[in-house]
Amino acid sequence: MGIAVIAGYLIPAGPTHNNEVALQSWLICISITLFSAFILYGSSRYLNKNNDQKMLRKEAIAIAGIAWFVCGLHAALPHLLCNTDLSFAQSIFEAISGLTTTGSTVTVDLQEIPISLLFWRSLTQWLGGLGIVMIFLLLQSKDGTSGKMMFGAESSLPISDLNFSNFSKAQRSLWILYIGLTLICALGYYAFGMNLFQSINHALTTTATGGFGTENDSFSSFGTGAKIWAILFMLICSISLFLYLLLIKRRRLGDLRENEETRWFLILLITAISVTLINNFLNSESDSSLNIIFNIVSIATSTGYASGNYDQWPILSKEILLILMVIGGCSGSTAGGLKVSRVLLWARFSKSELTRTFRPQMESIPKMVNSSKSVDKNILGQLFVILTSAFFFLILGSLAMRILEPELSLTGCMASVITTLSNNGPAFAEFGPTNNFAHLSTPSTLMLCLFMILGRLGFVYALVLFSRKLWKHY
Repeated sequence: MGIAVIAGYLIPAGPTHNNEVALQSWLICISITLFSAFILYGSSRYLNKNNDQKMLRKEAIAIAGIAWFVCGLHAALPHLLCNTDLSFAQSIFEAISGLTTTGSTVTVDLQEIPISLLFWRSLTQWLGGLGIVMIFLLLQSKDGTSGKMMFGAESSLPISDLNFSNFSKAQRSLWILYIGLTLICALGYYAFGMNLFQSINHALTTTATGGFGTENDSFSSFGTGAKIWAILFMLICSISLFLYLLLIKRRRLGDLRENEETRWFLILLITAISVTLINNFLNSESDSSLNIIFNIVSIATSTGYASGNYDQWPILSKEILLILMVIGGCSGSTAGGLKVSRVLLWARFSKSELTRTFRPQMESIPKMVNSSKSVDKNILGQLFVILTSAFFFLILGSLAMRILEPELSLTGCMASVITTLSNNGPAFAEFGPTNNFAHLSTPSTLMLCLFMILGRLGFVYALVLFSRKLWKHY
């Protein structure tokens, strides 16, 4: 929070923004957060003073899950105190949307809120890109099994893929890579015409594939160079960051080409762009080719920037965007969605089971994505939970939205649920790229906050918090 205040004083935002810093409100937010941190730290020290046991798996899962709710409440304080137009529920929504890198917003006019709050929105997305737990692990230098378990409970990357003898060294390397990508992205934006404030804010949210911006029209008012630069970095950050560390370590570009998930992700993206360009051209859609490519990449990487209004595209083009929104980027990246690796694994498992219907004696175990190893039954079980949970909450959430918001269209109800579960940002109909979520009631707003956390934690590690067995003996 202090960084946001300093940024508000040091970084000029330009004449179209509110240059107020709201120092008194920020001091209250910082004081409340520090007091809460002191209470939590003191309580944990007292409860564990005679306990030298290693962290259990259920404790790691509980910490990873609860951290998102606790941090979400504290991240909402600046929105509540510095933006008088937001209610308590809307402040939580804005904070959770930032931390989960969803990018959906309830702020109607970005030019009216203090620039320190604009920077805070971007900073929360950047921190949420790698995850709240990753920040804790970095500060605590947590190594070994407990650190990996906490990371695995938050990240879409399987723990078995962390092929580093020293986990603390691996996470430091990850943060260095992440910071380096952010700095390069900011320099590019500045070179392509953005001012310093816009460059820093958009670099933070691009590398996090979050989508919060500084302008009411998102990316529409920026030039061709800035849009191409954004496309490049949205793609870079939607591919596993651990793959880049592996490339740096081995110095062999063939690892990138041989990575199956990355290859299928790019094939899917190229196919979607080609079909959409042809379909929009045949339907006399006036949107430029650059805007079409920009919006497709933005949706596929779950970033959520918008250039123009893709909600006016032909039906087939919007259906393609919807599919890309659900699938998302690669595991181990900052992108949201189900992840390409899970979809590939589901396709392989489905093919295997279909074969077994007419060849029941055949032993057909699908292979892991990016590996020659057979899939473990626990992974298949978790995949089943993730996919069924996603479908269940889509149906349940759409019905709940229809009841809570009877004035919304069925498309709008489903779109709001899909975009929050996939951590994407804007959607369609009443929640399209030119609209926001400010008109929702308090129950709907809080329900979508829960959906954003469910999607960010991959359903499993959020739902398990509601299991009585997890809290047994506590």
